[in-house]
Amino acid sequence: MQDSFIFLPDNRKLSYISYGDTNENTIIFFHGFGSSVSSIHPDTKILDKYNVRFLAVNRPGYGNSDLMLKYSMEDFADLINDFLNAKEIQKVSIIGWSAGGLYSQVFADKYYEKVTSLNLVSSAIPLNSNETKKILPSNWKMISNLNRYIPIMTKIYLKSLSKKLSNDLDGTIQKSIQQMVESDQKVVNDLLMRTVMMKGAVEAYCNGGLGVYYDALALCKASKHISNPLQDVNVNIWQGEKDTIWTSETSNYLREKYPKSTYSFINNEGHLLYLSHWDEILKKSLS
Repeated sequence: MQDSFIFLPDNRKLSYISYGDTNENTIIFFHGFGSSVSSIHPDTKILDKYNVRFLAVNRPGYGNSDLMLKYSMEDFADLINDFLNAKEIQKVSIIGWSAGGLYSQVFADKYYEKVTSLNLVSSAIPLNSNETKKILPSNWKMISNLNRYIPIMTKIYLKSLSKKLSNDLDGTIQKSIQQMVESDQKVVNDLLMRTVMMKGAVEAYCNGGLGVYYDALALCKASKHISNPLQDVNVNIWQGEKDTIWTSETSNYLREKYPKSTYSFINNEGHLLYLSHWDEILKKSLS
């Protein structure tokens, strides 16, 4: 994977990773909350296996992407569109993991003509919709309420987490791993996987937690671009049985929203199934 950055028409810098510029099947990956583009499967042989040109863009304030105050998911969709235009890319398959799944839905709705398939892996759902209030996982319900009523508390918490990562990276990551379900622990106990996950966390919190904070605010804003079923776009939904971050209830909501989608329910897998089932996800996204 190659780390790069690009300046968009408004002179904003976006950092991204890329691989396989000469390959013909273009996939763009939308990363998770408190993660980054570096938290991706490290084995590029799998990309070559499916002739994939792979791209993943850091949201504002993540990695070397410029911080952007009070942006929306639509704003990020526009940045991705500018990025694809700069790269002269006409069509992409999208893989959106976790919070990236919500951003990818907004992009796919707003720029549907550029999307060949939408692949929602352990995907987030709207945080402020009456339809989703009862099925939001408790952590995300708390984030939504804090950002609505006392956002300063979210900022203080994320700033303190950034400081912990800076002062004791190994200890903070280990504490996070201990809170994971067993299947996710198995994933990060692989040294290569742990390395990319740690790099992703460092890049997420590199701006004193502000990138993650404004990301949370964007996720909590209502969007008119996540209410319509997509036409002529293949949608594939992936859900781990043991996922406690985004649960089977939330993926069932997505299944109702995209009635023509395919659904892959993976027994005994958690939130990190995008790493443990990367090969299958790539293959499905191109079919």
